[in-house]
This record gives sequence, C-alpha cells and structure tokens, in this order.
Amino acid sequence: MDLLAHFPAGLRPRPEQARLLAELGRAFAGAEADLEAPRVFFVEAPPGVGKSHVAVTLAAWSGSAYLLTSQKLLQDQYEREFGGQIQLVKGRDNYWCERYPGARVTTSHGMCRRPRGPSCQCPYARAKAAALAGPIFCANTTYFLTLRLWQREQLERRRLLIIDEAHTLEAQLVSVLTVAFSPAEMRAWFGGPLPRLDSADDYRGLMGEHLARLEDQRGLIDRTLEDLQPPGVGLAELLALPPSREEQTLISELDRLDSALARVRFFVDAGEGEWVVRYPDVSDATLELVPLSVAPMARDLLLETADLTVLSSAFLGRRSVLAEYFGLAEERVRQLASPSPFPLERRVIVYRPVGALSRATLPDLEPALFTEVAAILARHRDEKGLIHAASYAAARRLAADLAARAPAESRRVIFVDASVAKARALEQHRASPLATVLLSPSLREGVDLPDDFLRFQILTKMPYPDLGDPWTAARQARDPRWYALETAKALVQAYGRSCRHADDRGTTYILDAQFKRFVTRYRPLLPPWFLDAAEEALRAHAARAPSAG
Repeated sequence: MDLLAHFPAGLRPRPEQARLLAELGRAFAGAEADLEAPRVFFVEAPPGVGKSHVAVTLAAWSGSAYLLTSQKLLQDQYEREFGGQIQLVKGRDNYWCERYPGARVTTSHGMCRRPRGPSCQCPYARAKAAALAGPIFCANTTYFLTLRLWQREQLERRRLLIIDEAHTLEAQLVSVLTVAFSPAEMRAWFGGPLPRLDSADDYRGLMGEHLARLEDQRGLIDRTLEDLQPPGVGLAELLALPPSREEQTLISELDRLDSALARVRFFVDAGEGEWVVRYPDVSDATLELVPLSVAPMARDLLLETADLTVLSSAFLGRRSVLAEYFGLAEERVRQLASPSPFPLERRVIVYRPVGALSRATLPDLEPALFTEVAAILARHRDEKGLIHAASYAAARRLAADLAARAPAESRRVIFVDASVAKARALEQHRASPLATVLLSPSLREGVDLPDDFLRFQILTKMPYPDLGDPWTAARQARDPRWYALETAKALVQAYGRSCRHADDRGTTYILDAQFKRFVTRYRPLLPPWFLDAAEEALRAHAARAPSAG
C-alpha cells in the first residue's frame, strides 16, 4: 500500500515521515486483509517530525476521513498549511451572521436562532455542510464529540479517524461528559444553590427530580424570547433587526440549558460507573459531576466512527495502559514510534534545580526560583523565550517579582492570563521586534514557535496534575500509573516546544529538583529521545556540582 503517493503535493517527505507512512501502509493493508488484525493504531512521533503532514497524507489516501485536533489553534495551522485539501468547521461562535452586515453578531445569535427564525445557510451552516460532505472533515475533538454525543448529528462511518494530539483525548472526553452548573445557572434554574451531598450517586436521584424543572425552564425561556417581539412589529421586520442584548443572553442561556439537559439525562441513565463530585465549600461555587472513567465512550468513538483509527501524539505511553484506558483489547491495538531526527545538541536540557517544588515548599523556594528565572532572562536578553508557570496564580507572582527585581526583563514578558487570550498573545509575540518572552501555564502543547520565535524556555515546576482537585485525586487513587503517565506527557509536551525542525535549536531550563527523582523513577515510561536529553542534563549537573540533588 503506497501511502507516499498521497503526500501533500510539492513537498518531499522527511525520512521519519516516509518510514512511519511505510509502516502504517503495511499495517493498514494487514487490517484490510484480516478482520482480526488491529484496527486502532497509536503513533508516537517527537515534535518536529511533521505529524500533520502524515495525518493529511493518511486522510487523503482514505478519501473519507475525520481529522480531529485538540485545539482550534491547531485547526488554524492545518488550514494554513493544507487549506485546499481539508474541509474545516468550528463551533457557531467562530462565524459572523451575514444577515446583519452593520453589526457583529455571531451565528450563535443570528436570525436562524430566534423563535420561528428561518433556516439559514449561514457561514457556519455552509462550513458544517461542506465538512460533512467533503473527503476530509477537520474539526477540534470537543466539537466533534459534542456533535456526536449531544446534538445527535448523523455522522456517517468513514474509512479513517485521525485524532491528533491524542494524549488529551481522555481529558476531552471527561470535559464533554461533565455535568456542570454555575452559581448563576443554579439560581436561574433551581432558585438557588443545589445542596452538598456525600456522593455522585446521591445526586443521581436529585437530578432525576430536577429534569422536569429543567424542561419547564427551557419552555419558559422559549416563551420569553417569543414575547420580546415588540407590539405592531411583524415577524419579518423583527428578524431583520440584530438581536438585542436580552435576546442574545436568552439564546445563550437556552444553549447552555440544552447542553445541561443532555448531560443530566446521560448522568441519570448511566447507572453504572463511578462519578466524582467537584463542589468546593465556598460561596458561589460551581457544581460538577465528573465521570471517573471514559472507557466505554472512548471505545465507541474509536471503533464505531471509522474502519481504521489513528491516535497521534509526541508521546502517548504504553500500549497496554492506553488500551485499558480506552476500553480496548490490547491485542486489537498496534503502536508505532519514531525516534527524534534532531541532534541532541540542538535540543538541550539544562537542569538548574532551586529545590524540590511543591505546594508546601513554594513559599520558601519561590524567591530562589524567581532569582533563577531573572538570571536566565538576562542570559538570553536578545532572544525570544517562553516561561512555563505552574498556575496562573504562580505566573502572576513571578510577573510581580520580575517587575520589582528586574524591570528591564519584566518589560519583555507577555503574560497570557487566560487560555482564551492565547492566540492574541502568540500573535503579539511573533510580531514584536523585541526579544519578548511568553509567560503562561497553558502553552505546554499545541504551540508552534520555530526558530527565533523561541530560543529558550523555562519549566519552573514539574507539571504534576493537581491532587487538590477531587477528580484528579480519585483518578490517582484508582490507578497510580495514570498520575505518572499524565506527568510524563505534560513534561514531554513542554520540552517539545523548543525544537521544531532539523535546523532549529532551543534550550530548555528545568528548575524543579523533582525532575531528577521523576526521571530516575519513571525512566521506563519516558520515550528514548526525551531520555537522551534528560540524562545528559542530569550528568552535566552532577559534573558541575557533585553533591547537588
């Protein structure tokens, strides 16, 4: 099976891409010849190998593919590089309604979303229809899961499903299935905060009782929208006017309520399976009911969506563990991996521990941590970089310390203070002629900063999942392997920002002494191309300070 014949026109495949495609070609041929052969493939390839080119090649070969990404930023990257080959669709909020050229109204609030509004062929509807009809349907995974699970879209079975950045698949499934009520929603829909109960099972009966109330609330919003039509104004005249702020608020509430109803029904009917309650004991807390395992839903997605499925990432973990997490038999899964094509000297890790950082030690160690960050910034005064903070709160503390300690370095920092600001911050960083430095806890993955856009990065703290979160604590208690694997995936993803192609170079500084302990204990878990750099960093540090930890 010659997959290379479908490589994007005008481009020459790299050796690693050619090898992966040859292996996948043999594996696909085997699967088509033998119904008992593996039909789900885990593909690991380090950052910079060009997994997007491999994905588009596979999709083009199939003639009928779903190509899913973890973020809209990655969708944009696919569109920039392969726009003519894929049919891309995003959620309604990403398109402007054409009926109101004088006002910026998203298609979420356009004419067709109003009571008795017409069936429009708006930009969103056209993009969705083109994606459904086209050979390569490209969307982010959360949007696709929402279509499949909650909007009951009739998504035909295709020849191939490709999930890019698949290390996030479990988290995305968990997010899509979570039942959540904000304080404002509880006040509007239930008359006040819901009670704090001991377990998720206790909420199942309560939610069953509230389903009728939620249905009534939905009807009330519908009627309120209908009543907003001013006296003496015909329907045609009303629909020609942009929706008022009140209408937009009600339409958004209706969408949230429909989403909540779908999730509540799923939760009430689930019966089996363990769920975790997130409901902090503070005023104005959000209630979340979160599934502990998504194996049944993952299995349906990976086996029922297409004839063949490819999960792609820089690092996924052991086949046996992944198969278990996704509800698959290990013998029905095959794993393929690529080495790093980049010389070690171009992707160096520098280990400079200031101490073992944890929630308990941070107050004592942060001054030394901030001092080291300022010194590294000064060392790279003329280069662009990235600082991976442990949290938004930690990032704010670091930014404040830099402003007082090193004003010149502080002025270089672009603080990404929320995930929604990511695209704007990246654009500012790329466009600035200055040696800007991004600061965020949310840029470990899905960010492409080649060459002079990133010459150094600083990992301030090991990216352990937060055990203060009830779901994380329950997941870790159920399976300690999961906790180690999630940490390894986050660590490898962060490292991967530093070197994006064969001629690129970048230095990664790691300041948390827990790095040594983690690499030593979980060495068998980590990919060889990462261990090459990590162990060289540990050796270099030991040579500089033999007694240091």
